[in-house]
Amino acid sequence: MKRDSVAAPSVVALRYVAKVAEHGSFSAAARACDVSQPTVSNAIADLEQSLGARLFERSTKRVVLTPAGTTLLPLVSAVLDAMEALMRRTDALKSPSRKLLRIGFTSLLGAQRLHLLFEPFTRLHPDVEIVYKECTQNDMDARLEASAIDFICGTHVVRRRNRARQLLYTEDLRWVAPGGAGSRRDRVTLRDVAKSRLLLTMGTCGLRQATRELFERAELPIDEYAGQAISYAALEEWAELGLGGAILPASHIRRATSEPLVEAGKPIRLAYEVVWRKDLLVAAHTVDFVGYVRSVVPKLVRGGMRVK
Repeated sequence: MKRDSVAAPSVVALRYVAKVAEHGSFSAAARACDVSQPTVSNAIADLEQSLGARLFERSTKRVVLTPAGTTLLPLVSAVLDAMEALMRRTDALKSPSRKLLRIGFTSLLGAQRLHLLFEPFTRLHPDVEIVYKECTQNDMDARLEASAIDFICGTHVVRRRNRARQLLYTEDLRWVAPGGAGSRRDRVTLRDVAKSRLLLTMGTCGLRQATRELFERAELPIDEYAGQAISYAALEEWAELGLGGAILPASHIRRATSEPLVEAGKPIRLAYEVVWRKDLLVAAHTVDFVGYVRSVVPKLVRGGMRVK
């Protein structure tokens, strides 16, 4: 019996699906894709009609994947990865001498800070092009394992036997107290923080994992707020509203009053690393880049390069 055919979805619509799933918002996905919000909404609505299944549950507060969306999202990501690999391979056929460094990162670092650290490498190697890709924590890890990215940068990146890593830099963690006013103390300990309700992100950037690990190591309980923020600005706003307090890297605090977070009298710092697969370190320019991050980047950071 002949089956009713389903129109093949466009790659653009699939990209919108991935961005909405990543950001939890149609408007944020539209900004990330540099299109209007109705463009994203209409494309996904057409795709859902074609598939005969809703991919997202919409509400005034947030957008979440439906069970069907959760099932199909890995396939969407696989199609996008395949298309990216196809275009990359096509470029390689057209420009055999082109040398690429594909670097994935989470929003905790940001392309601007990475550019400050890695731009000197491109000046030393003008024939090498660095391509940045902002990812969620899990997506970044999966892309490295699938060889869709050469290097990933973040915090609390999964350790595997086939991986090597190098510290990029560290930065202070600070406490934004409920109500946003703070106590104006010189320092705040994790034990002090444990007395308040704690606001956390959705877990897409590594900050939530890092925060929970801090309290686990200190053997302190966490009173987590039921909601989860999708941005650092939201954490500040929620703290100002008194919904709870937030632990944030110093570079991501815009206007809220914050206090240094310490343990045993020392500042608590968040470490950012660059990670790569040892078994894929073959091309000469990738080997050169590893040498650069191991020898030059530490000198840049010690020399006072601003990475905020």
